[in-house]
Amino acid sequence: MISNSLYTTIKNEASLWGSLFQPKKPKPPKDKGLKVVLFVSCECGILMLEQLAKYESLYPEKLNLVGVVTDDPIDPAARISIKKRIWSQFSQADRQLIFNRMIDTSAALGLSCYSGAVKTDYFRQLYAAWQPEALFMFCFGQWIDSKIFDFPKYGSFNFHPSDLPKKVGAGTQPFQNAIQLGLKSAPMVIHRVTELIDIGPIVGMSSYINICLADGSYPSNIRTLLDKLTSIGGWMGVALVEALINAKDNGLISEFESIDFQKIMPPDLIRALDAPAVNDLNEKYALPLHKSLEQPKDE
Repeated sequence: MISNSLYTTIKNEASLWGSLFQPKKPKPPKDKGLKVVLFVSCECGILMLEQLAKYESLYPEKLNLVGVVTDDPIDPAARISIKKRIWSQFSQADRQLIFNRMIDTSAALGLSCYSGAVKTDYFRQLYAAWQPEALFMFCFGQWIDSKIFDFPKYGSFNFHPSDLPKKVGAGTQPFQNAIQLGLKSAPMVIHRVTELIDIGPIVGMSSYINICLADGSYPSNIRTLLDKLTSIGGWMGVALVEALINAKDNGLISEFESIDFQKIMPPDLIRALDAPAVNDLNEKYALPLHKSLEQPKDE
């Protein structure tokens, strides 16, 4: 057991790799709000966590984040397809920085963060204690089984940056697939999680996102496409939360099937996504916040 100012690190052989990072100041328990667990990694996962946490701070009676599960890109024992997925594009130092940011962000919000194997009795006990009603997955490196994705009664949803409705980009290399096919744009898609990777029923997709530079060529570093295509994930996460809450409140959760994201996305957001990509890894894509995050708390 290792402790720092924000969290305590709990290592257990039963997790196979990684650790459980317990916040020193846990979020107070509450009995209100849709209980959502996040299976997320990379900077896009941190962005989703931050935006959903902001939503919860504004509307604590509507949302209740219960835990975070993330990749461990540092532990050599971790089985997260690191050589096939986007992590292969990051240096060891960058992987460490992003991993630390995820843990620090979770702990600062009072949320436990787990980075070990998920198909273990050790994790299933932790997961059951969280009692999630919905699961959001974004850039997560482990295959999850039905005991995990069937647990949340309101559904498990994966955010995937490729044109799945057109059978493009399923699997670990959606950005490479887009380039190989000569595509100029791609959407962010949300689909239900099933036993088959990236094959579950489509819940909705964003407008098409420009993945080319101003001259029509592709960025020299594929990480810029990760940044561009996933920049919409936080906005769509908030929209999905609101759709699930509305369906739950109106007794329609069993009938909830899809969201027309292209209809509800504001014009300024669509314009930002249609702008050319950039070649500079230091230039991040700042998108307009979801309108619900711009409202004062007392509204």
